[in-house]
Amino acid sequence: MRKSIANIFVLIAISALSCTSPFSARESEPPTEVLGTFITPTEPEIVLVNLEASYNEQIITNYDASLDSSFFFRYDFLQSGGDSDTGWSRLVDIGMTDKLFSFFRSGSGSLTMSLTMRELDQPDYDGDTMATLYREYELVTITGVDTDEPDTVVYKGRAEFQIVETGVNLWALRKWTDRHLQSGDQSWADFKYGYR
Repeated sequence: MRKSIANIFVLIAISALSCTSPFSARESEPPTEVLGTFITPTEPEIVLVNLEASYNEQIITNYDASLDSSFFFRYDFLQSGGDSDTGWSRLVDIGMTDKLFSFFRSGSGSLTMSLTMRELDQPDYDGDTMATLYREYELVTITGVDTDEPDTVVYKGRAEFQIVETGVNLWALRKWTDRHLQSGDQSWADFKYGYR
């Protein structure tokens, strides 16, 4: 009996010595930090602000957070011919966008991408749980920024964004329809398709 009591005291002593402070609380985890610009989407227009920022900052998590679970990207046509599809699902879109963001981030300063969107004369539709926003956009990519002959490509068109309420006053992009301004222009869909 004395041996087992002595063993218990030895175990307690070893435990106490191995801890810096056996009765102190553990360190709390650092807060998770949102990278770049992401505003809580309490209004449909904020979804587009986040979409534009995610492209300009090339942050896929912010882009992903802007999309509804049933998101679909639709386009009028592709300059490259593409296939017989007229769009793609959320999973395909996230994959393409992640590839293009990774490509531009890995360019060590020789690649840039800039997106701007502006409202059209066509009025937006703003319902209780769904909104449709119409925007004209210009997406400019420059490769070889640090060379004597940089290559600039301009993608432009019109987009229709169907944005839905996904929770209590939170909004996400459900359907994105991309259209060329003119048949000879390259659109956002042409840009994205290059990373499929």
